This record gives sequence, structure tokens and C-alpha cells, in this order.
Amino acid sequence: MLHKRLAWLACGLAFALAGCSGDQDPTDPPGSDVEPPSSATAPDFIVQPYLQAPASDQMTVMFETGESNAEVWVRPFDGKGEFTRVSAESHSLDGLVRKAPIHQLSSNTLYEYYVVTKVLGEQRATPRYAFKTWPQAGDGVEQARVIALSDTQLDRDEYARVLTNVVNQGFLQHECDAAQPQTCAENIAAITISGDVVQVGGNRQNWREQLFGSLAAITPYVPLVTVPGNHDYYSDAELRLYRSYMAPPENGSIGYEDKWYYLDYMDLRLVGLDSYTISGAHGAFNRDTLAVQRQWLKETLNDAEVQGKHFVLGMFHHGCLSEMWNVGESIGSCEMVAELEQYSARTGAVTGHLFGHTHAYSRGQSRDVNHLWLNAASASGYIEPLDDADHQAKQIRDYDTFEISRSEFGYNLLTFHFGDAPTMTLERKKGGFDGDTEFTVVDSLTFSVEDNINLPLVTAGTGEQDASAVELGVQVAMPEAVRAVHWQVSESPEFDGAVYDIWGNRTRRQNLYYGPADEVEGDHESGYVAIDTQADADIFNLKLSDMLSASSVRVGGDDYYRWNKRYSEQNTHTSSYDAYAGQSRPELALRPGTTWYWRARVRDEHMNWSAWSDVASFDIAGTRTDNLIINGDAEAGDMSGWNLQKGMMNAITANDNGGFGPAEGTYYFAGRGFGKGAPSDCCEEQVIQEIDLSAYATEIDAGDAYAEFSAMLSTWSGADEPRLQLIALDAGGAELTWAGDDVLTSKSSQSWEARQLSGQLPSGARTLRVSMGGVRKAGNDNDVYFDDLKLFLYY
Repeated sequence: MLHKRLAWLACGLAFALAGCSGDQDPTDPPGSDVEPPSSATAPDFIVQPYLQAPASDQMTVMFETGESNAEVWVRPFDGKGEFTRVSAESHSLDGLVRKAPIHQLSSNTLYEYYVVTKVLGEQRATPRYAFKTWPQAGDGVEQARVIALSDTQLDRDEYARVLTNVVNQGFLQHECDAAQPQTCAENIAAITISGDVVQVGGNRQNWREQLFGSLAAITPYVPLVTVPGNHDYYSDAELRLYRSYMAPPENGSIGYEDKWYYLDYMDLRLVGLDSYTISGAHGAFNRDTLAVQRQWLKETLNDAEVQGKHFVLGMFHHGCLSEMWNVGESIGSCEMVAELEQYSARTGAVTGHLFGHTHAYSRGQSRDVNHLWLNAASASGYIEPLDDADHQAKQIRDYDTFEISRSEFGYNLLTFHFGDAPTMTLERKKGGFDGDTEFTVVDSLTFSVEDNINLPLVTAGTGEQDASAVELGVQVAMPEAVRAVHWQVSESPEFDGAVYDIWGNRTRRQNLYYGPADEVEGDHESGYVAIDTQADADIFNLKLSDMLSASSVRVGGDDYYRWNKRYSEQNTHTSSYDAYAGQSRPELALRPGTTWYWRARVRDEHMNWSAWSDVASFDIAGTRTDNLIINGDAEAGDMSGWNLQKGMMNAITANDNGGFGPAEGTYYFAGRGFGKGAPSDCCEEQVIQEIDLSAYATEIDAGDAYAEFSAMLSTWSGADEPRLQLIALDAGGAELTWAGDDVLTSKSSQSWEARQLSGQLPSGARTLRVSMGGVRKAGNDNDVYFDDLKLFLYY
């Protein structure tokens, strides 16, 4: 009996702090059962109770009321023992929003709680609510379920009931038992909203009615986890109301605590981020804020790695890539995606990011790691017009990264399974508008980390090939287990240099997207119907020539679109994550006289890649010229072969430049200065070399000639601007537009950066002019450097 008395004393101490879980001993002293608070009148709430900042040992209860002396009474849900009474402190300037942080709770425990107020000395109390603390290691918890939403703002009156339907017909019917709402607390760890929480952040009624009014049936039971979107900043640049109503854990950067933060649910880290201040379009770009947030994210991910987190999920509003609304994309968001992908690459963990801004559901996955892309909208924001030709022409793009896009209302359920074989499963449930409230599952995907032994074997695509009919093929032992094929093509058997990745829309089992606007079915209430562009596709055979005749294949694929946005206001900065620093990227062209190497791998249903196949090769019949540039490597020690147009260019050595050496050989080209003289005019240099193409006129005019131009570029500190261009001229000396006329530059500092361009020469081209030089931006010398210029013709 002594051990039971000691257990009761320990439990009693715990009750004094927080309450105790489990059945009490029948020998407990009398009076241990305490009646809950009750009253004939409930508190008069402006906003019903809701939950914030969940953890294994704490929970925050918030609400809005004009009544005084507000408290939260809490104890384990078994209804026995004393209550812990926590005063609800003011969390808004006017004192109406109240916050009651409850600490020293037991992990993985269901608690009951009541909100109690006093009016003229009369006690008022709510009915019983419930929350469940998050578990910790050793609690025997095997999974967590998180509901993911985005864009809960109400921007059209006709959608006034959508979010309410999502809650009442969706969550309460499919994820828990509406008749026993405590089951919501037990079944759902959190509800996330990836920004645009309300229509106008500075409008108090939007918060009270549109958000909390619609969510009132579930927010007393399930924590709400949010990040701000652009609408939340509207009329409230300092997020005054957002910060009044939301109280995430204060573990962000100093001064930004409620703008970014993280939460840990056992093996899952959920990272909330603010993309508004780093976005450019539909936001305000702030370089300093970007640097602070990115550094904090790096440190947060390093900490997750130390703790061995198998799941890391980022949350922010603006998409990195957004199929249904390109203008909503942000380079800053892409940098956060890159950090999460790098975490997955380093650790083998399953990662992902939740976003919104676009009012459509999109689901994709990164090419090389187990990383989920989830546009979690729309939970109320208007459905975008996929049946409008102008919208389609200006705002949508079928990215390889995304497998499914559906313009519709609905919500997403993420289930995380912990243990030795961790998995993350996504289910998309469609519905919300009146008459469309079945919430059927329209997409499902499970990520796991496991071996894929389905090794592909080469069946076609070797030997000499006709450039217009190249076809590659593989086979596998278990074709039904393959979700996608990834092909790589390169002129290098080691797959270094320019490597062309062919992966995505045309190489997987399905790709749900939208046909021409006048063929799109559906409406702006229940959504528009996507089509499968890969229906009946043979993914084990790649008709490479046909693909290239229909569209281009660029080095990096969708990586180009991460750093080069469609509209100027989105291109806020040149990202350090962009290997090409905003410059053009090589495009695949099956030029005559070339040899190509290729390989393939396959992805299974759980996003795991096989090993690469053996390397195969094919040849394209034809001829490649020698390098047509005279003294392109500066090894003549002077400017032989080049004609000066502006300023001064020099051939220098490492001794002339304080030890910064050439890319190859002894000499390289540089701008004015370096002891070679400096013209008084300021500040541009240019030399040219013109190459006669008349010997290739027949091939050029027949469309059979290609040019490939490459060079090494550098600067001293990234301040001065090197400029290199290949210009096509007709017989009269007029410039012709062609695919290879981009200006190549670099910001690389004292290290050489390879730049390349290529393309089919335009009919009528008779001369190629190589223009080399640059502009001095700082200092006395023009620190623009070039080496190893090469120009080949293929025909």
C-alpha cells in the first residue's frame, strides 16, 4: 500500500502543477474528484477558444472576449483531481485577445479545459473542451496526422461557406467524430495554414468572422499553426493583428520571433517561415531579412540533423514554382526549398514544403531527393479561371517538378509514421463548395526511404543515329513498380560538364494538367477538371528527337525557373544557389558529328531511385570543324587576331595580376590596367573577331549547321562586368537574331567560370562576330578576364 500512497503523493504534486494522467488509485483520499466549473451563462466570446504553440509539455489557449478575470482551468480528461488554473493574460493592445500558456504538462496526454470569466461577480464557464499534448520519445506513439490548408481568406461572398464546410463536412466527419469532439484532439496533431489566413490582415472582422468563425467547431481541440501571407500584411504592415491572434513558439531570430519558428512532434520538425518580406511580387523584398531568415533556417536544419529528425517540413506562403499562377513565385522561397532539399540529401530524411498563394492544389516532388512540394490551397480563396485563355497564356506553366495540379477547394491530410521504417503519406480530399462536400480522396502518395533494386537495362539508343529519329530505350524486371524514369544525356562519358536531365512531365506514369481553355470542363465553384497528359504513355522509350522538335531541354530543367522568373518584379536578386548566376544555360542539340552518352534510372511508387543503368552511347553522323577562333587562349602573348573597338584589352600573366593565374596555359585576356596602359576614357573595353562562314553557306541555309561557343570568365571581386557575345551577321553585315546571341558574363571572383552557348545558325548567316570586353564599375583597373575561347561549327 505504501507504494500506492507514494504514487498518489507524486500525482498530487503533479496536479498542483499541471494535472496527472491515467486512472487514480481506488485508495485515493476523499475529495480527489473535483467538480468542473459550471454556470447558467457561458462567457460571451468574440472569438471562441483556440490552441497555439503545442508541445509535449505545454499548450496555449487563446480567445477573445470583453469579459474580465478570464482563466483557463485544466486537468487530465479523466475528470478527476484538482484543476490547474491559469490566468489569461492580454495579448492585444485593446486587451480583448487573451492568452493562457499552460506549462509543465505531461506528454501525450488528453486534457480537459474550461474557460472561466466573471461578470459583475458572477462566474461564467464554457462547456468542456479538450486538447492533447504532443508526445515525446518513449510514449509509444507511432504516427502523427496533420491537416494542411492554405488561403483561408474569403475574397468572394459566394464562397462564404467553403471553409465552414471544410471543417464541418470534412474534418469532423472524416478525421474525427463530431459527436465526440475530443476525438479531434486525439486524431489530429495540428491544422496548418500556409498564409493568406484572412482577406485583409488589418480588418478585425476578417479575423473574427471569416477565420475563427468558420473554424470554431475544431479550433478548441486542435492547435492552429500558421505563417503570414501577403493578404495578412494588407492594411497591417507590422502584422499587428496577426501577432495579436497568433502566438507561435518564440524560437525564431531575435526580433523576428513570431515570423519564423519551429515545432517538434517527435521525429518531425515543422518549420514556419515568412515569405512576404523576401518575395518581390505580392510582397516587399528585403535583402537583410532574407539573409537573417536563411541563416536561421540553416541553423535550425543543422540542429534537426544533430537530433536525427527523419522528417522536416517547411511552411511558407509564396511558391518557389507555381504551376497555376507563375506571378506568385519567389526566388527567396526557392532558396528555402534548396536548404530543405540539401538537408534531405545530407541525411536521407523525407522533407517537404507547404505553400499556397495559388488557389489550386498542386503536388510535386524534387528530382533527386525525397522532398514533397505541396500547394495546400484552396480552403476558401477563389478558384482561378483555368477556362480563361488569357490567364492560361500569362500565368500557368506545366513544370516537370509537379505531377498533379487541380483547380479546386479541399484539404490535405499528412500522416507521418515513425520508427525503423519512417514514411510520410499525403491524401488530398476534394470539396468545400455547397453541393460538393463528399471530400473524396483524389490523390495519394507515400514517401519512404528504401532500396530500389529495379535496375534498368539498355534496349535501344546505341550506334549511329539519324539526328531526326533518335530513340532511347530501357527495360526493367518489374515495370509495374516504376512511377517515373530519369534519363541523362551528355557529351561526356563521365557526365561532367553540361548534363541534360530529361525527367518529369513526359517520363512518368501520370501528369495531371490542363488542356486549352476552350476545352476545360468544370466551373469556378466545384473546380476545373484536369487531364492526364501521360495517359497510355510508354515511359520506357524516349523519342528524343521528337521531344527536341517540340520543346527545348535545358541544363538543370526546372532549376532554371527557380532563379529566372517570368516577370521582372519577381527577379529580386541573383541567388547564390544558381549555378549559372542568371546567365543562359546550354540547350540540348543533336548536332552533326557528335557522340552522346546516356543512362537512365527508375523511381518506384515511394519516390526511391534505382541505381543508374550502364552507360550507352550513340553517334550523330556529320562533321565538326576545328576551333575557328584565332588566339582564343591568348597564348600568342598579345592581341593577335583581335580588333580593338573601345578602350584597351591585354594578354597578361599571373605576374601581371598579383598571382591570379590563367584557366589554362600561360596567358589570358584582361581589361585596361595591369601595367599595360590605361586609356583616359572611361570605362568600357571591346575587341572583336569576325569569322567568315561563306564556306558553310549551303549547310547554314539548309538548317543543318550549328554553332557551339564556350569560354572561361572571371573577375577580381565581382564588381566589374565582363561581356562576351557571339553575333550572327548576314552578307550585308546586318545582325540576325538566333538562339546563341545571349551576352555571357560572370561575377565569379578570382576563379574561372565556364560559360557556353549553342544553337542552330539562322539562314543567311555569313559571319560570326565574337565580341569580348566589359565595363569597369569600381577601382582603376577593369577586372574582366577571359580565357580558352572556342567556337566550333557542326554540320
